[in-house]
Amino acid sequence: MLGLSLLALAVVAAVVWVGARALLVKAEFDDLLPLADEVGAAAAAGEFDRVDAIAPALAEHADRARALTADPVWAASEAIPMAGANLRAVRVVAAELSRLSGVLPDLSEVAAELQRRSPGLVLNTAALAAAADALEGTDAVVTHSVDELAALDADALIGPVATGVVRLRDALHGLAPGIGTLAQAARVLPATLGEDGERMILVMVQNPAELRTGGGITGTFAALRADHGRLTLERQAGSSQFPSVASPIVAVPASTTALYGDGVARYIQNTSMTPDFAATGTMAAAWWLGLTGETADTVVSVDPYVLRSLLTVIGPVEVEAAGAIGAENVIDALLVQPYLSLSPERQSALFEGVMDAVFARIASGDVDAMALVGALQEPASEGRISLWSAHPTEAEVFAASSLGGSAARQDAAGDGAFAVYFNDATGAKLAPFLDVSIEQSVVACRRDDLAEVLITVTMGSNAPADVGDLPISVTGGGLFGVGVGDIGTNVTVSAPRGAFVSEVLVKGEAYPAAIAIDGGRAGSTARVNLSPAEVNMLEYHFLVPVDLTEHIDVLHTPLMTSPTITTDGGACKGAAASPQGG
Repeated sequence: MLGLSLLALAVVAAVVWVGARALLVKAEFDDLLPLADEVGAAAAAGEFDRVDAIAPALAEHADRARALTADPVWAASEAIPMAGANLRAVRVVAAELSRLSGVLPDLSEVAAELQRRSPGLVLNTAALAAAADALEGTDAVVTHSVDELAALDADALIGPVATGVVRLRDALHGLAPGIGTLAQAARVLPATLGEDGERMILVMVQNPAELRTGGGITGTFAALRADHGRLTLERQAGSSQFPSVASPIVAVPASTTALYGDGVARYIQNTSMTPDFAATGTMAAAWWLGLTGETADTVVSVDPYVLRSLLTVIGPVEVEAAGAIGAENVIDALLVQPYLSLSPERQSALFEGVMDAVFARIASGDVDAMALVGALQEPASEGRISLWSAHPTEAEVFAASSLGGSAARQDAAGDGAFAVYFNDATGAKLAPFLDVSIEQSVVACRRDDLAEVLITVTMGSNAPADVGDLPISVTGGGLFGVGVGDIGTNVTVSAPRGAFVSEVLVKGEAYPAAIAIDGGRAGSTARVNLSPAEVNMLEYHFLVPVDLTEHIDVLHTPLMTSPTITTDGGACKGAAASPQGG
C-alpha cells in the first residue's frame, strides 16, 4: 500500500510539475509566435535588417521555452495517451524555435555583406562566396525544423497547440525557400558571375503564348558578359536569325524524339521541348556558337513572368514605341498585344527593347540584390527559371536542384511525382485562351505491389467564336494542320521512375499514344485539338509501385493561366487489393 501511495504521489507531483511548466511555456509562446510570424514575413520579403532586429527577442523567449520542456519529467509525460502528443508538439516547437533563433544573426550578417557593393556591381560575389558555409549551415537548420514540424499531426492536437504548430510551419514556408536559394546560389553563383574570371551567360527568353515543355518557344537570346559581379549586355538575337537544320544540332535520344517529335533539335523554337534542361542548354549553346562563334558558359531560361517579378522590384521601364512597361502590364504588352498589331520584326524589337531596359536597370547596381532574390522565388517555384552550365561542378549543382529544368524539378518533387507537359501544335499564340485542370487518383491497388494511377487532363478553349478573324500570328492560319482558331496541343505525362504506361484514353476512347522511357521515366504523349468553347478530356493510366502512392505530386509546364490541380491523396498502404495482378 505504501508503494502504491508513493507512486500515486509521484504521478500527482509530475502532473503538477508539468502543468506548471506548461503555463510558463504558454506565456513564452504568447510572445514567441508573433515574433516567428514576423521573421517569416520579413525573410520572405528579403528584409533581413528587420530579421536582425527581431532575432534577440525571439532567441530569449525560445531558449526559455526550450529549457522549460527539456527536463526528464516532461519527456516521460509524452508517453501519456492524448496529452503526450500535445506535450511532444510543444517541446518540438520550442526546440526548433530556439535552434532557428541561433542562426538568424548569421543570416542577417550575410545579407548585410551582400548589400555592400560598389556602383555597377550587381552582386557582391566575393561576399557571397565567403558566406557559402554559413548559408549551408543555416539551410540545414531550417530544413531540419521543416522536417520536425512536418512529422507532427496538427489534426491530433488541441486547438492552441495545433495553432502554434501551423503558425510556425507557415513562418518556415516563408523562410525556407529563400534560404535554400541563397545556399545553392553561394555554391555556384560567384563563379557564374565571373568571380574567378570572365564568363559568358546566355539568357534564353521563352514565350509561353506558344507552349513548350519548359514553358514556351524560345524567342529571344541575350548574351551577358560577367566579370566579378558586373554584367554587360553584349548582344541579342531573335529566333528568326537561326535557320532550321536538316539534322539535329546535337544528338537527341530516340526516346525524346518518340515523345516530342523529330524537330526538338532542328528548330531553335523547340529548344525547351525536352524536359532535360541539360539537353536544352547544350542545344542553346550550340545554336549560339553557330550564329556568333561565341561559347556560352551558362544558359539561363526565363519568361516574361520572370520579367514581371523583376519589375516589381526595379519599377517600370520606358521602351521606345511602347511607353512604360511595368509589372502590371508586361504580360499583356509582350504576350498578347504584339501578335494583334505588330509585324514579327517589331515583335522581336519590342522583346529586345524590354530586355535592354530591364537589364540596364539591374546592371546599374542600384537595385537591392536581396529584393531581387526574393522576387524571383515565385517564378522559380513555378518552373519559370532554369539553369545549365558548361562547367561540370556547377552543372551537377543545377541538375540536383529544382532550378535544373523540368526533369530536375520532377526529381526534386519526390519519388512519386508525375509531370504533365504541353507542346503547342498550332504554330501560333493561342495559349492565353487555354484552360487546363489536372486530376490524379489511385483507382486500383493490386496484389502484385502495383497501383493503377490515373492522371486526367481536362482542356478547354475559351477563345472567342470569331478567333479565326485574328492575325495568322495568333491563329497559325491552318498552316500546321490545325483548323484556323483551333488549339492543337501535344500532351505528355511523365511518370515516376519504376512506373509504366497502362493505357491512354482521349474523349473516353482508347488512343494510340506515343510511349517511351525517356530519362529513366515512362512517358506517354497524346494529341488534342480544341475548337472555341470545346472541352476534351485525356486520361493517362499508369501502373506504379505501391509505395510511391504515399507521396504523389503533380507538376506541369508553366502556363499563362494557372491550372487547377487535384490530388486525391489516396495511397495503397493498408488498402484491400483488387483481383487484378494475380
